[in-house]
Amino acid sequence: MNHGNRPAAPAPATCSSAAGFDLQERHAELLAGFAQALQGCRLWHVLPAGETDLAKASGLFDAETGLCYPPASALEKFLAQHPFAHVRAHGKKNNLATLHSATRLLWNHESSNNYFSLADGQKIVAEGRWAGLERWALPSKDELYAFATANGNPHRQGQAYRLRVMSGDENYLWLTAAGGCNVDNGCWGVNSSLNGPIFARHALWQSASPAQMLAGLAQRGWQLQPPSGEAFVIAVDDAWKGLSIEALQARWKEERLHLVADHPSATRLQPEKFSVLAELTHLDYTPCRLPLLDAGRLSDHEQGLWELWGQPPELLRRLDLVARDPARDLADNAVAIDFGTSSTVVALDSRSGAHQLLRIGVRDYFDEVKPLHFENPTVLECLDYPAFAAAWTARAYRPALDWDWMRAAHEAQASYRGTQGDARILGSLLPRLKQWALRASGDRRVRLTDRQGHEVELPLHTERTLVRGQALQVGADDPFDPIELYAWYLGMAINTRTQGLYLKYYLSFPARYPREVKQRIRASFSRGLQRSLPQTLIASHPEVLNRFEVREWATEPAAYAAAAIHRLELEPTDQGLPYAVFDFGGGTTDFDFGLLRLPTPQEERRYEQVFEQLASSGDVHLGGEGLLEHLVYATFQHNLGVLRQQRIQFTCPLDAARFAGSESFLASTQAAQTNTVMLPARLRPFMEGEAGKLAARLRPFMEGEDAKLEPQIKLELIDTEGQRKSCELLLDAKALDSLLAQRIGHGVRLFLGELARLLPRLPAGAPIQVLLAGNGCRSRHVRALFDPQGSHWPQLLAEVFGAQPPELVVHPPLPVDERNHHAPTGKTGVALGLLRLVPGQNSLLINHVEQTHDGEAPFAWFVGRLRRGRFVPALQPGAAYGRWMEVGALQDGVFSLLSSTSLQAREGLKEGAPELVKRRLEFPAAGVDDLLFARPTGPHTLELATAEDEAALAEHPDIVALKLD
Repeated sequence: MNHGNRPAAPAPATCSSAAGFDLQERHAELLAGFAQALQGCRLWHVLPAGETDLAKASGLFDAETGLCYPPASALEKFLAQHPFAHVRAHGKKNNLATLHSATRLLWNHESSNNYFSLADGQKIVAEGRWAGLERWALPSKDELYAFATANGNPHRQGQAYRLRVMSGDENYLWLTAAGGCNVDNGCWGVNSSLNGPIFARHALWQSASPAQMLAGLAQRGWQLQPPSGEAFVIAVDDAWKGLSIEALQARWKEERLHLVADHPSATRLQPEKFSVLAELTHLDYTPCRLPLLDAGRLSDHEQGLWELWGQPPELLRRLDLVARDPARDLADNAVAIDFGTSSTVVALDSRSGAHQLLRIGVRDYFDEVKPLHFENPTVLECLDYPAFAAAWTARAYRPALDWDWMRAAHEAQASYRGTQGDARILGSLLPRLKQWALRASGDRRVRLTDRQGHEVELPLHTERTLVRGQALQVGADDPFDPIELYAWYLGMAINTRTQGLYLKYYLSFPARYPREVKQRIRASFSRGLQRSLPQTLIASHPEVLNRFEVREWATEPAAYAAAAIHRLELEPTDQGLPYAVFDFGGGTTDFDFGLLRLPTPQEERRYEQVFEQLASSGDVHLGGEGLLEHLVYATFQHNLGVLRQQRIQFTCPLDAARFAGSESFLASTQAAQTNTVMLPARLRPFMEGEAGKLAARLRPFMEGEDAKLEPQIKLELIDTEGQRKSCELLLDAKALDSLLAQRIGHGVRLFLGELARLLPRLPAGAPIQVLLAGNGCRSRHVRALFDPQGSHWPQLLAEVFGAQPPELVVHPPLPVDERNHHAPTGKTGVALGLLRLVPGQNSLLINHVEQTHDGEAPFAWFVGRLRRGRFVPALQPGAAYGRWMEVGALQDGVFSLLSSTSLQAREGLKEGAPELVKRRLEFPAAGVDDLLFARPTGPHTLELATAEDEAALAEHPDIVALKLD
C-alpha cells in the first residue's frame, strides 16, 4: 500500500461480457476497483454526498486501521484557539512535549537543567527519545526566536524572552544548532563557543495536514492539553473497523457518504459509482441516451431487469436486485418503419391498439414533445470509431456502445445543421444512409473521419441475411453496415422496458426500388433490429427467433394514402375512390395512383376495404436534398471569380449541366465534397421558408429598388492544396427562388401528365383525390402550384388535360395536430398508414405494378436513340421484362444508346440534356443490316442483341448485359 501516491481514479462504468451482463463478475470488478481507490490514500475526509466543503466533514476515516476520527476541522479550530498545547498520553498529566500551533513543531526541555557545549548538545539530542520519538534536533536561531517570542508560550518566565528550565528557573542562554544564543530582548546573538541548556524541537507535524495530525494523535494515544481550558481528546469510532470492502461500500452508500482524500489531488471517492446498481441505471442511457432507469425498478418485484435474468439468486438477494424474464414482455404487435432519405419515422401498435410514434436520439427525453421529434433524422455521427467498432463487433445483442463514440438521429443532426462550415465535424457525419445503399461498384466510395482523425472507407452495401431461428453472430471481420447500426438505434427506442419487446416489423419502400436493393436494406434492418433484443431473451428463449421477422409490405405513397384517406374520412366505393399521391420527399418525388374500393363478396369475409395500386412513377431528381444541391451549385457558379482566385473546387449534381470552364472547378475529391456540403445548412432556411428571402443573419434581402443588393456569406472552404481559405460568397435570392420554382413546377407538370395517361383506367367521372405528401409539399412553391384558387392550377390543368380536365380534389399535406402528436402528418403518415395495411388490419393491398413484374419493381428507364436532335425512347418505364424491343439500326457496327430516368423524356429531351446518359456501343460481329434489340431484365438492367429482325434473335446467342446507372 502506497499512501503517498495520488489516489487511484474511479473505475470506468462499463460492463463488457461476451455473453451479456455477468453480474457476479462485474460486481467483483467494481469491488476491486473500489478497494484499489480506497487504498490509494490512507486518510479520507467523510462528507455527506454532494458536499464539497471539507469544513463540513463528519469525520476522518483511516483506511489503514479502519478507525474513524473526529473531523480534521475540529483540530484546526482547536489549534486556531490555542497557540500552544502540551502533548500528553491519554488520561495522563505529565507533558511529553509542547506543540507550537503556528509552526506545528514539538518542543521538549527535559535536558534543560544543565549547560552543554554545541558538540555535546548535538549528541544528546540525537540520542534523545522524548515522547517516544526519534530524530529530535537543536533548533535553528529562527525556530527558537519564533517559539520564544510567540504570545502565550507557557515556558516563558521573567523578562522577555527568557524560558524556564525543568527546575523552574528562568534562563536567557539556550543552545541552537549554531551554538549558544542569548534570547534576551534586543540580543539574540549566537556564538558557537557558548554553552547552554537544551530546548529540543521535533518536526513530526511540521508539514502534516490536520488530518495527518489527527491520525498521529490517535495512533499514539495522545491528547492535546492547552495551558488553560479543556483538552483536545480524540474519540475514536471503531464501528467500521473490520468490515469487508463490500460491507463498507454498502454502509457508506446507505448513509449517503462520500470520501475526499487528504491529498493535494482531493480525489473524491463516491461509493455508489463503484456499484453495479449505478451501471444498471445507465444501461439504456449510455448507448443511446434513453432515460436513466429509476433505481426503484432494480429492486421492484413487479419490474426488475431483463439483463439480470439467469443471474445467481443469492447474489441478487444480497444486492437487492430483481431479475425479469424478458419473455414476459414480448409483444406481437406491429412496428412500421418509414426509412427515409432525410428522416425516418417509426410507428407501433401499443398494447392497447393505439398507434404511437417514437422519438429517436433526442437530447433529452424529458423535453416537451414536439411534432418534429417524430421525424428522426437519418444520420449518424462518428466520434470514436475504434472504440465503437471494438464494442460493436464484440457482442451481438445489445452491445456495450457509448453515445460518446457514435450518435444517431436528432443529436447527430444538430451537429450537422450547426457545423458552420467545420470540416472536422462534417467529416464525422454520415447523412442520407438510404442513398449509400444505392451506390454501385463504380461509384466513389464514402469515407468517414471520426473526431479523433481515424478515417474509415465504407464498403459497398451487401446483403447479409439472417437465418430464421438462428442466433446472430458477430466478429471483428464483419463489414461496417451503417444501416444495420441505424436500425439498432431504432430498435433500442422501440424495445424499451415500458413498451415491450417487438418481433414483427414492416418496412415501406419507394415504389421503384429494385428488389435487390430492398432485400439488402431489409437484411440490414433485420440484423440491427434483432440485435436490439436482450441477450437473455435469446439465451433463455431461443424459440422466439422463429417469430422474429422484418417484412417489406407497402410502397411509401400507398402507405401514405392509407393514412390520409382515413384521416380525411373518405370512404371506399364499389367502383373505387381514385387517388393520386404526390410524395415530395428528401431524396425523390414519387407519384402513385390507385383506387380504394369496397371488397368483393369473396374478399369481404376477410377485409373491409381494398387498396389497388394501379401505377407508380416519379422524378428521381426532385427531392428536397437534391434541390439544395442545385441551390449550392448555382451559388458556386455565381461566385466563380472568388473560387478561381482561391482555387476552390466543388461537385456537380447528377442531373445538372456543366458550364464553360467547369473542368477547373468540378471534382470528386474529398475537398470538393466537403466544400459542397458546407453550404446547404445556410441555404435550407431560404428553401423551406415562407417568403423566399435570405436569412436576416446573412444580411436582409431588400425588395424594390434595392432588390439587387445581394447578401454575403462567409465560409471556410478547402482549396486544391487542402488548405482552408476564407471565402465571401454573394447570394442572389431572386435567381435561387426562380430555380426552385422552375424545378418544382416541372415536377408538378410531370405528375399531372402521368395522371392524364392513367385516366382511362379510373372510374369515369369520379373525383380524383390528390394527396400531397412529404415535407417538401409544405414548400411555398408546391402550395402555390396546387392552389385551386390560385393562378397556376387552372393553367396547369388546361395545359395537361385540355379544355375539360377531370375533377381533382387537392388535399394539402396532413397538418400537425397539436392536441394529438400521434396523428398522421404529411411526413409521419407513411409509417402510420403502413400500420393500417399490415396483416390483421382488415385492409387488402393489391399492387398491380409488382404483380405485373413478378414482385420486382418495374423497369425504371427510358431507352432509345437520338432522332433529329431529340431523344426518342424505344423502351419506357414499366416495359415488360424479357420482351425484346427494337431500338434502332446500327451504323457500321456502332450504336449510340441513350437512356434517362426523367419523365421529361416523354416530351422529347433535346440532345445534350443533363438528364440523358449516352453510351457508344460497338458490335464488331454485327451484320450490315442488323438492328439493335433490347429487353429489360431488372429495374436497372438490360440485355442487348443484334439481328436483322426479331425472329432472327434466336440464332444469335451473343447477348450483352448492360447495367444502367
